[in-house]
Amino acid sequence: MNRIYRWWLVGGALAMVVAVAVVAVLISLRNHNTASKTQPEHAEPALPAQLLLTSSMRQQPVTGWKLAAHDLGLPGGTVMKPFGNVGDRGYFVGVTGEGWWLVGIDVATGRRLFESIRLGPSNDALAFNCFVNGPSMAICLRQDRDPNQPAMAWVVDTENGALIFDGPTELRISPPENQSELQQIGDYVVSTVTDEGVHGVGPHAELTWFVPGSGHLTQSTEWLRDIAPQTLGIQNGSGSSTSSVIFSVADGRIVKPVVSQDQRLGHAIVFPGGFGYEVHNGDDSADRVAFFDDAGKLLSHPDLVGTLRIGSLDLPMMETESTDIVVTIDGRQLLQIPKSTLMPYARLIGSTLFVTTDERQRSWQQYDLRTGASGKNCETEALGFSCVASDGTVAIAVGRRTPAEAYDLATCDKLWSLPGSTQGEAKDVWKVNTTLIQRTNDELSSLVAPS
Repeated sequence: MNRIYRWWLVGGALAMVVAVAVVAVLISLRNHNTASKTQPEHAEPALPAQLLLTSSMRQQPVTGWKLAAHDLGLPGGTVMKPFGNVGDRGYFVGVTGEGWWLVGIDVATGRRLFESIRLGPSNDALAFNCFVNGPSMAICLRQDRDPNQPAMAWVVDTENGALIFDGPTELRISPPENQSELQQIGDYVVSTVTDEGVHGVGPHAELTWFVPGSGHLTQSTEWLRDIAPQTLGIQNGSGSSTSSVIFSVADGRIVKPVVSQDQRLGHAIVFPGGFGYEVHNGDDSADRVAFFDDAGKLLSHPDLVGTLRIGSLDLPMMETESTDIVVTIDGRQLLQIPKSTLMPYARLIGSTLFVTTDERQRSWQQYDLRTGASGKNCETEALGFSCVASDGTVAIAVGRRTPAEAYDLATCDKLWSLPGSTQGEAKDVWKVNTTLIQRTNDELSSLVAPS
């Protein structure tokens, strides 16, 4: 009986194991089928990450932290303005009648990052400008009125505020024709030379890596955008080449996707998370577009005949024969909108795409990218060059008679305006990372929602 009992126990245990395995398989199949039915055909699109204001702007903001010139070790009356940032580490130029200062502030807290650094004198200067050059370096240049004099450069380690270079440089801010000119791309500064190409800039204000090409950066950075700083630069090819040249702004590495022998690459645009190339297939005159990630790996090749609209940089927009189609870089179609006879410009805020419908960029049609539905047409200048920042539902713009004003993006109604300048008082408003900053005379302050 004991032996039979033991075999009964073993048999029962084996039966239990088999039963559990069968149930597990059935559950796995059920989950797989459920997942298949809920795959992303109707899911919300994966839109680019945006650097929106962390503080709501629905009500007129109040002062958060405040720093006067004397708090930063600067002479009274110093006028400060931002020239760049890496995350919340904001960098400002202080201007006095005697010269310039470099200032570092954590814009989220108002904490000074390092002792303010006095740069050169301002007398006889033709131009002066500063740039961010990587995660821990900033470079400032002063150019004299005498064209025979070299420019002076100051390079600062922004981690500790140490001055690592102070001396003459071959770099120029406002160069004669066919000489090097500095431009900011994302978190790096590059030096462009017409009909030659693009150079990197090193810690002693010297030219480093080189990418041959036209030396003309084709992607406009005139608009303030809520997208994270781009890591890729783009210029036209040199000579008779019609193919764009894409490169890393950190080290000059050329990013060229591999295509088949019968395909030719044409015009390209850099987008958040990758880039798109117009592709010509052998003798086929029809233009198509392929999208790649930052490393040049193919992401998608939409089955559409069309070209890239250069006025849409936050999301790809393709011009087809009958419509303009907004897609993601992984090939998902988001919108089909009436084809514009003008060049449409687009701005992404939250999950809404605003597209211009007039040549003066004062009329903006909004589209909900989650549903594809069109919203109200906003008649305002607040979404074009005047736009400073947004919290996702409210746009902040520079006003004609006010330092800043706010608009409800759903209704297009004005919500508030900051008090304008008065005699003896000057004001400016900027966004630095995700914080709204105001300058009043020689003071800087953050603007935050009322508590």
